[in-house]
Amino acid sequence: MIINSLYKHYQTLLNDPGSGISRPGFSRAKVTDCLVVSGDGKLVGVIDLRVERNKKHVSREMNVPEQVKRSSGVAANFMCDNCSYVLGLRQRNKPDKPDRIRQCYTAFVSLHKSILTGLNDEGAQALIKFLSSWDTDKAANHPVISRHLEQLAEGGSLVFRLEGAEGYLHEREPIMKAWSEYQYSQASEVKAQCLVTGRLTGISKLHANIKGVTGAQSSGAALVSFNQDSFTSYGKEQSFNAPVGEEACFGYTTALNHLLNSRRHRIRIGDTTTVFWAEKSTSGREEDLLQALFYPIFEETAEDEEEKTEQPKQDESTMTVRDPQTTQLLQDILQRVKAGKPVAEGLTGVNKDTNFYILGLAPNAARLAVRYWHVDRYDQFVEKVCRHHSDLAIIKAYPQQPDFITIGSILRETAPLKDQKRIAPLLGGVLMRSILLGTPYPMALYNAIISRIRADQEVNYTRAAVIKACLLRDRRFYQPESEVELTVALNEKNHKTGYMLGRLFALLEKAQQDASPGINATIRDRYFGAASATPGSVFPILMRLAQHHISKAEYGRKTDKRIEEVIAGIERFPAHLSLEEQGEFVLGYYQQRQALYTKKEEKESDK
Repeated sequence: MIINSLYKHYQTLLNDPGSGISRPGFSRAKVTDCLVVSGDGKLVGVIDLRVERNKKHVSREMNVPEQVKRSSGVAANFMCDNCSYVLGLRQRNKPDKPDRIRQCYTAFVSLHKSILTGLNDEGAQALIKFLSSWDTDKAANHPVISRHLEQLAEGGSLVFRLEGAEGYLHEREPIMKAWSEYQYSQASEVKAQCLVTGRLTGISKLHANIKGVTGAQSSGAALVSFNQDSFTSYGKEQSFNAPVGEEACFGYTTALNHLLNSRRHRIRIGDTTTVFWAEKSTSGREEDLLQALFYPIFEETAEDEEEKTEQPKQDESTMTVRDPQTTQLLQDILQRVKAGKPVAEGLTGVNKDTNFYILGLAPNAARLAVRYWHVDRYDQFVEKVCRHHSDLAIIKAYPQQPDFITIGSILRETAPLKDQKRIAPLLGGVLMRSILLGTPYPMALYNAIISRIRADQEVNYTRAAVIKACLLRDRRFYQPESEVELTVALNEKNHKTGYMLGRLFALLEKAQQDASPGINATIRDRYFGAASATPGSVFPILMRLAQHHISKAEYGRKTDKRIEEVIAGIERFPAHLSLEEQGEFVLGYYQQRQALYTKKEEKESDK
């Protein structure tokens, strides 16, 4: 299903002239320099093809003859390779192995002679002359190379151009035709029915690597591969176990690499890299809107941090810039979410009836693991993402906080010190799955937030919102008859024990702060964890302290009255609270705190 859908998307992209997708036999590669050769085979210049991005020079992406899948052996690419293969130069930060470098150059020369010899093309003949006369022992001292040696030794891919001619050698029609004929001659001899197209065709022995999945090897990782004898079936080895034709294999891997290379079609959630695409559209409006719904505010992600220090995964042409129409549509949808109105009615300018695909991939050594795969109508996905934001809605602690919380913000709250690198590896995937399916949030998320609150006694906007959303969805699915409503702000009709105890704790803390203005540490710093788990052992102590605080505070009688109102709804202080009740405690505490602040602000504004 996944491969079939990706192959169909490749066909859609191939029919779109503006997609820039590679046609069969070609692939995208990152190129740094172009070697200019004269008609008589002399190297006359080096052109720097890098582009500037974020004040750094990075590789340029272009379509080149399809790259080979390298492991540890020597395998040359056609018309585009690094300096070891093209010039016989040692790459910086690579072992100095003259024999291997010589083997690389020899393989490169042999490949090009086998394809280009006898070809009636000036560019092909010039390249053959160059390769035949080039002296690898003197390469570093060549007057042209010596001026660019430092850049060439970085190991970027190099292409060729004929002096005085436009374009690159690999773009010349005779050379492209010769390459296609060579590929046809190298087609797989194993014939079988392709699982994707259903046609009898040559079966791909190895599937191309997928690049761009965060955490995977930089050279790419395989989505389909077999490397153990236990995986063989009826004597079929490697990818012949799952027969996919060479054309279909090229199509689905090219489409997936294209999606991963575009910030318009991908987001990173925890350790999972997610790609998404619409079945009947290549305009990108659907993808832009869904990405904006996942990240309604512009925030710097871990991926952005990496791209500041590392070579980016795409050039400037693939950077996503939200156009005014998408921004306006996003604002309209979010306003409908806040007002509780149906979202589908506000979907204008997008194909809401098209099928939409979402694929989550995570690294697994030299392979990729599929975290989730979902197919649904576009408007259904939008409804579920908006329901996620609606479930998270809670009163803000400060006016400048965002109305809608991003997934990245949620995951950071689960990690010690909010360190992105310490987020549980599987948490992002299961959270995303619950959002896309509209199912209860994972217990791992709920437990992680409760644990962090108990560890550092911090109940902030995001954590309270997550607690509320988790409890709300659980009750919607498992306790639909529940009469207690979890509201955005304080709900004085909620008399559940955990919620009332949380409210009481907030009032006791307020009494202490009124008695000792500017106090550095409150009862929350010492007692919050115990009060939310074992209230029977803590609240008697807190109540005795409260009497002292109330007598000392200027407005102690007013706080005392509030405390009495809350205590009236509490039958007893239980010895223990369940996990659900601990969440209610956190929610009651947070909403009571905000209610105290809100009432104070309203009182001051009325004066």
